[in-house]
Amino acid sequence: MPYVTTEDQAQVAYRDTGGDGPAVLMLHGFFMDSVMWEPQEKSLAPDYRLISIDSRGHGGSSDGDEPFDYWTLARDAFAVADHLGIEKFAIIGQFQGGWIGMRMALQQPSRVLGLALIGSRSDAYDPYEYPAYKRIIMNQWILGDGDLRALAEPIASQMVGGTREHRAFWLDRWLADDRRRLEQAGWALMNRETIDDELKVITSPVLVMHGISDPVYHRSHQEALAARFGGRTQVETIDGVNANHSPSYTHSEVTDPILRTWLDGLSA
Repeated sequence: MPYVTTEDQAQVAYRDTGGDGPAVLMLHGFFMDSVMWEPQEKSLAPDYRLISIDSRGHGGSSDGDEPFDYWTLARDAFAVADHLGIEKFAIIGQFQGGWIGMRMALQQPSRVLGLALIGSRSDAYDPYEYPAYKRIIMNQWILGDGDLRALAEPIASQMVGGTREHRAFWLDRWLADDRRRLEQAGWALMNRETIDDELKVITSPVLVMHGISDPVYHRSHQEALAARFGGRTQVETIDGVNANHSPSYTHSEVTDPILRTWLDGLSA
């Protein structure tokens, strides 16, 4: 994969469908990588130029020994866009990709034409959530030595959803990877700060999307997120069997017509 070297010497890998269409930065979720956007690369390109970025610790990007946060990952994404000579773009982000996208819209709002958030949030883990997520993500998965398959199989049901084949694909990738490489990414996830009160200054169009079976990012949660923005928003529930946390990967036949219509509207 091609990559960009950032000012702090991180190597940020990306996929680029090319073409002359409007640019869209695709930002994946935690535990995933740019491969999750293959369905959209088939359905939205070549009308749109999709640039799918691997965040640090994921896919083809470097891991890094130094701590980083989601503001850093936002700057990484801008570095890729700058390298490719792309000034303005839409963003589609799933889970942590949404966290990155929101920070990009706060850092350089004039460059972000629109923001699509899939199964995302803008707050930090609350004191009741934090210990459970830390135990599972950090202590058991990333820093643990236990049976990763036994831990990852139920997580795949929620994080991926869809069919057995959808889940098996990511489970195999997780088991083949070095679980330790996610350490700094894991701490960025755990220790992120809330940006709830800052979102009102984002006035570019926002699409909020979630799977109907997502046990955390349900309709009322996503409507509350949409209400924090200062511009036009749209909330879509993806209705399908096991449409959980990654509906754009598992139910692209439902998500992609919505994404295309929304993207078309940005340039109308």
